Amino acid sequence: MAANQRNISFATFNLYNLQLPGRPMYARSKPYTEAAYRTKIDWTAAMLRRLDADVIAFQELWSREALEDAFDAAGLRAEYDLAFIKDGAWDGIAVAAAVRRPWTIAGTRRHKAFPAGFRLKKRKRSMAEIRADQPDADAGIDPAADPEFLPSHEDDEIEVTVPEFSRSPLQVTVRHERARNPTPPAIDVFCTHLKSKLATLLDDAEYRDPTFRPHRNALGGALSAIRRTAEAAALRIILNDTMAASGLPTVVLGDLNDGQFSDVLGILTGQPTFRVAEGSRAGEHSAAGLYTGVQLQQLRSLGDVYYTHEFKNVRQVIDHALVSQHFYDHSAARLWVFEEMLFLNDHVADHRSPASDHGLVRAAFRWLPRSER
Repeated sequence: MAANQRNISFATFNLYNLQLPGRPMYARSKPYTEAAYRTKIDWTAAMLRRLDADVIAFQELWSREALEDAFDAAGLRAEYDLAFIKDGAWDGIAVAAAVRRPWTIAGTRRHKAFPAGFRLKKRKRSMAEIRADQPDADAGIDPAADPEFLPSHEDDEIEVTVPEFSRSPLQVTVRHERARNPTPPAIDVFCTHLKSKLATLLDDAEYRDPTFRPHRNALGGALSAIRRTAEAAALRIILNDTMAASGLPTVVLGDLNDGQFSDVLGILTGQPTFRVAEGSRAGEHSAAGLYTGVQLQQLRSLGDVYYTHEFKNVRQVIDHALVSQHFYDHSAARLWVFEEMLFLNDHVADHRSPASDHGLVRAAFRWLPRSER
């Protein structure tokens, strides 16, 4: 089999509330008419054909039938297998996946509850504990009396009790059904949609209280940021466990609602080292790290403007493809090399377009194991 049959591309596609006509969505949103639904399906089908990706992660899907309609309209239904968070119907928006043959779906797993290893808790420490941990305590320095020692002990107690993901990540294990000698390993793909930056609505008790209501945007924004950060940490723990146990190539796709240099992406990627100088060994080993596709593209291309979303005239990439060391050119464990990242985003700047408020991202990789280069 030709090496190019082992090439693979990954994409992420925010469907912007894809739902059947007449069916409910958000409390204040109007259901689609038949005409509006057909327009949305036709646009989605056209974008699926343009993406031309082997593995696609979707967000903001309300019904499996709507996604099946889009693939039918694109003439691609026979080429792809679809995976959903569960077999039956579900309430609310969800992620989904599509895998094009000869790549096949070997297994799926929905993650809803946070993993057992998740705990965001910091206990307040007494000054006696601080003194005991201070390396210069034996020298007679009192941390409470010396300002130089206080900054490292400013954190007071905190506990975050987020128990589950707002939108369940879908883990899809992908295999090649035909390739032999060598056979590419299975790939774990996590389809994700982290909590948005929109301010969380306060409960009635706080909303009606004049102490809190004037600050509802600040408080709601903080709640959303805390949940999104907690979700990133929980997913990172799942990735740690999964990657350590299997050693398989791993990809995270989806709307992460934060930029490549944000704390959320830093938690999720583990911030592996990129090699930027010839002769350096940076990036040679990173068993748990994930590389952001947009940064791989920036290191490869002279283009200086990339974005997938615009909010209040600020454009940034919040829809990401993150890949393990198996897809990084300079890794000793490399199996594929990065070719390019494509951004389909013209419609984001066209505010008349009802199609989607997110750009689509496609990352392509060529089969070239380190030993064959």
